Amino acid sequence: MSQRPSQFQGRVSTKLQLPIFWLKCRPVHAVVLALVLARTSIAQDATPQQNVVSDGARSIAKNSQTERKPVAAVDDPIVPKKDEFATVDLLTDDLTQNWKVFSSVPATQDIPIWRVIRQGDDKELILICSGEPKGFLYTTETFSEFELTLEWKYPKDPDGNSGVLVYTQDEPRIWPTSMQVQLHQPKAGSIFPSGDGMSDHSSEADADLARPVDTWNEGKIISQSGRLRVEVNGRKAGEVSGAKPSSGSIALQSEGSVVLFRRIRVRKLPVDAPEKNGNETLGSDADSGCCESWIPVPSGLLRWSVNERGGRAAARRNSKVTPTFQRNRR
Repeated sequence: MSQRPSQFQGRVSTKLQLPIFWLKCRPVHAVVLALVLARTSIAQDATPQQNVVSDGARSIAKNSQTERKPVAAVDDPIVPKKDEFATVDLLTDDLTQNWKVFSSVPATQDIPIWRVIRQGDDKELILICSGEPKGFLYTTETFSEFELTLEWKYPKDPDGNSGVLVYTQDEPRIWPTSMQVQLHQPKAGSIFPSGDGMSDHSSEADADLARPVDTWNEGKIISQSGRLRVEVNGRKAGEVSGAKPSSGSIALQSEGSVVLFRRIRVRKLPVDAPEKNGNETLGSDADSGCCESWIPVPSGLLRWSVNERGGRAAARRNSKVTPTFQRNRR
């Protein structure tokens, strides 16, 4: 039985280019010498490969370091965004900063109609209206969706009269198109149109919502989509809807009485869904059964409500017509 050469012998034979039978015929010391030579040759052959691998690793590391080189920072200062719905104090030392004046009779510098003073230990800003001649002080900015808070009082007159005009249009006349929130002492909080303004209705507030003379009153006016709601001293007053116009300046009236204002602050509100026009009818759940929603189509074309479409579908389902299906023929 012949003995096949081992794997190691084949490797040594390949490296030394010696036939297998030569290894078999040599004495032991010759074989050992051959093994040493083979190991040396294998090590020499492996060294260049290790160098190649090392060079490649160094190249990759160098490229990685180059890629990771920090990029110079660009100066990009963060500008804080203005809060659109922040509360703004409309009363400042400089009245012309937020307001304009219209007067039916030009006032003299010696006797101004409107003036701002600081009063009390805390030097709080107070706006004083002389009441004569008639006119109004209106904001340079227009408002639509907002919440206005203010305080007012009549120093002496128990029948003092003034008001807040909202949605005021730029009309130099007595009185401009607007919606008037009444600050008349006996009827504070009532709402009604002024000038060419319109609304679905007027609203009379309860009597005596205002506090006694020379006592500060607190008022709040909320405007959303042409709807106005008023509170006087924390109590519900007038409320109207469908106001037209529904956007404009905020104005304070000079209407014959000395009146003081303070803490006039406004906060814009998110836009609410607009109300329906007065000629549109809002369907109720009782009338429609579910929801009576019409699809807008050109005039003269047939319009189906949701319930009508559902009824037609039910009629088709309950009909006795048997549907037919096409069969595959072999």
